[in-house]
Amino acid sequence: MSILRFVDPTSGRILIDGVDISTIGTHDLRSRLTFIPQDATLFSGTLRDNLDPFGEHEDSECLDILYRTHMISESAYQSRRTSRATSPTSSTSSRGSSATFATNLDPKTTISLDTQVSAGGTNFSQGQRQLIAMARALLRRSSIVVLDEATSSIDFDTDAKIQATIREEFGESLLLTVAHRLRTVIDYDRLIVLDKGEVVEFDTPLNLIQKEEGIFKAMCLKSGTFAELEAAASAKAERDQAAAR
Repeated sequence: MSILRFVDPTSGRILIDGVDISTIGTHDLRSRLTFIPQDATLFSGTLRDNLDPFGEHEDSECLDILYRTHMISESAYQSRRTSRATSPTSSTSSRGSSATFATNLDPKTTISLDTQVSAGGTNFSQGQRQLIAMARALLRRSSIVVLDEATSSIDFDTDAKIQATIREEFGESLLLTVAHRLRTVIDYDRLIVLDKGEVVEFDTPLNLIQKEEGIFKAMCLKSGTFAELEAAASAKAERDQAAAR
């Protein structure tokens, strides 16, 4: 709420690249941020309209994003790319595609850039709506991306693939992620643990998971995947050390 300036701080400041965000217009600020909520917001129109509401990208880019967020299968993606490359009438600026694609979330469901989205996206599952919102964020390539339980309704396998895509595509962006799935954030640069609205722990994942009687460590132990989480945190620390050399 604060970083989007729905609520301004009563004390202190929020600085982004040395700029106090309370000193700039909300449009300038929000146009550079992408917020992906737990309950993704979609509007009536085509899937392409939802991905690129201002028409700033080519169909090929939108299809590529759908593939990278696992909304369409690899075979469907390659088939469409081939048809576009071989068709003498194909145009990189053409709007919409008549081809349909099988989504790996539901084998019976087919989607295309022309697929109609009902108001609120009610004709898609919550997990699919989250993937569409993720695809929209990838297309925007914002400097700051806020994810609020953005993959909570997606199965673990797809979530793992989406997390890999996030790390690959948003390497130059600041990610602020709210998550209860510990594996989602175990390889982030820093973790903040909140308790009753207060910051109680703030450190690297490895330091927190090794902290005796720490809240985060207790959460990891209760998850039943402590060894896996500790290994991921250690791998993250090793990568950071190698990068610093």
